[in-house]
Amino acid sequence: MSTHKGYTYAEYNAAYERLGNFKAVAREMGVNESTVRRSIHGGKRHDPAMQGAMDAVGTGLVPSMAWIKTKATADGTPGYSIMLRPPEETPEDVAERIAERMNGIVAAPAIPAPAACAGDLLNFLPLYDVHLGQRVGSFGTAEAVERLRIGVNDVIDRAPAAGTMVILNGGDFTEATDNSALTPQSKHHLAVDMDFDDISDIAVDVTVEIIDRALSMSEKVVYQGLKGNHDPAIAVALRQALRMRYRDEPRFELLDGLDLFTYSFGSNLLAGIHGDQKVSKAESLTLAIAARHAAAWGNSRNRELWRGHRHNQLSVAVPGMTLYQVNPICQPGRYANDNLFTGQSDIQLVTYKHSGGRCASTVHIFQD
Repeated sequence: MSTHKGYTYAEYNAAYERLGNFKAVAREMGVNESTVRRSIHGGKRHDPAMQGAMDAVGTGLVPSMAWIKTKATADGTPGYSIMLRPPEETPEDVAERIAERMNGIVAAPAIPAPAACAGDLLNFLPLYDVHLGQRVGSFGTAEAVERLRIGVNDVIDRAPAAGTMVILNGGDFTEATDNSALTPQSKHHLAVDMDFDDISDIAVDVTVEIIDRALSMSEKVVYQGLKGNHDPAIAVALRQALRMRYRDEPRFELLDGLDLFTYSFGSNLLAGIHGDQKVSKAESLTLAIAARHAAAWGNSRNRELWRGHRHNQLSVAVPGMTLYQVNPICQPGRYANDNLFTGQSDIQLVTYKHSGGRCASTVHIFQD
């Protein structure tokens, strides 16, 4: 898929000079077009010594630090040991790369609406802690995508045919937010199996697949993505990609907001956060939702707040609202094992009545 295939800048550049365009190189070498483009552009920017070190070990990943050593020669030339740190990517570089990739997104083709679905029902699909790109033994990105695909298709197939489907990406959809393979705040080391640009491409592709499926099953589809503590950048990238992809689809609604999700459906008020906020008590969270969304609060009688992050299931009922903390979708990784997280992995889909309250719940449990 990407640089883990072992191709170097020199190999990408030689293929480009022979074939003449990025798409042809990507097709021949079996990688994403973005990988070819980034590797060639990056190779031209990198210090020759750093690029030589990357080529020597067969990687396109740019190390955060490298030691370059030379041996003393017989004619008396001394050996050297030099530590190199590549400069951080500038915001302008990031903006240019994102814009380049977004320009290639084609509008979604027309997707036929379902023949019949219940307008007074809403299906809610919360996707928390998928962690695409996480490496757990032999389990990697390809297996995580298939795991997500199987679980989502299962709960959608078995749920009632509802007129509206709301998809909440609750954060930590990917394991990392950039190529440093560190959590942004705590700087925990992450086990990843490919670079961030390729992970973000895969995240977009599988999200589009889920939304396309939802559009074939419901008259209206609503999507919102929240920032996780692992992947704050991916929520922004997904939002930009989906805005371009579904720009001509009137049955799709993309909600803004990266920290808090709220949606009203009849007498239901649904809310969601990632779960890493400093405010964590159910009572405090309930008061915050009531204060921020007073009108929606007053018009509802069934109120639910969803969160993930903690990798175990929990429900807490407080006056006015119920907090639902969900299991992760991913397999337990190193951090979960080190901290003795014991929750199972599953995907839930909950169906709500317009008059207020639940009428069905569908769960796919992963047998890990």
